[in-house]
Amino acid sequence: MEKRYIFSVKENVDKIANTINMWRKKGKIWPKKGLRKKVKLYTEHKQVILASSSKTRVNYLKQHLDRILVVRHKVDEKKIKDEFIETNFTGLVRLLAKKKAESVMEDYSKNIIIGSDQILVCEGKLINKSENLSDAKKNLINLRGKRHTLISSLYVIKNKKFYFEETKEAEMLFKKIPPKKIDEYLSEQKKEVLKSVGSYRIEDNSKYNFLNILKGDHETIIGFPLKNFIKKFMRDKKWRFL
Repeated sequence: MEKRYIFSVKENVDKIANTINMWRKKGKIWPKKGLRKKVKLYTEHKQVILASSSKTRVNYLKQHLDRILVVRHKVDEKKIKDEFIETNFTGLVRLLAKKKAESVMEDYSKNIIIGSDQILVCEGKLINKSENLSDAKKNLINLRGKRHTLISSLYVIKNKKFYFEETKEAEMLFKKIPPKKIDEYLSEQKKEVLKSVGSYRIEDNSKYNFLNILKGDHETIIGFPLKNFIKKFMRDKKWRFL
C-alpha cells in the first residue's frame, strides 16, 4: 500500500519537492507525474476554527494553515473588562482569549479552536477600542508622545480540552505628531481604526510614521502571537503526502 504524507503548513512545499527529487534519484517511483506541482497542504484535523472576525488575524493565520473557518465569538468583552480587576492586565487579556475560544467550543467540539485578544495599556490605564471617530481622536491625542504597552494573548482548545496558550507584550511609543496629521489619518482610515485598540493599526505606520517600536515582535503588535502554536501544531502532526 502506498505511503501517504499529510503536510499542514504551507512553508513545507519546498521540503515536499526536495523529498520527491531525492526519492527519484534513488530510483523510487512516484505514482503520478507532475506531483510536485499538484501538492497541496491540508491539516490532519478538520478545519481549524478562528473565533475572531479580525481581518489581520485571518490573513496571518492563512499564511500558515489552509483549512480554517472564521466564526464570531459569543463574548461580551465590555462586561468582562468592567468586572475584572483593572491592574491585572495580563490576566484580563488571557481571560478574554480563553473565553472567546470556549464560547464556540460546543459548536465545534472536535476541532482545534483559536481564541485571541489584545489590550493597550498607557500610564496604568486600559485604552479600549473607540466607538466613533471623535473618541478615536481623543485616544490618539492622549497617546501622543507617550510609551504604551500592547498585551496580546492566544488560547487554543483541541477536542474541548486545553491545547496551547501564550501571552506576549510589546512596548510602543506614539510620536508627537501634529493634531492635523491625526485628523488626516482618521479621515482616511475611518472604520478601520474603530476595530483596533488605541485607535491605530501598525499596518498604517509605514505611511503615517506615527510609531516607534521599542520592544516586541510583529505578531505581538498585531495582536496574534501565533508562531509557537504553529511550531507545536507541526510537531504534533503526522506528515503525509496527499
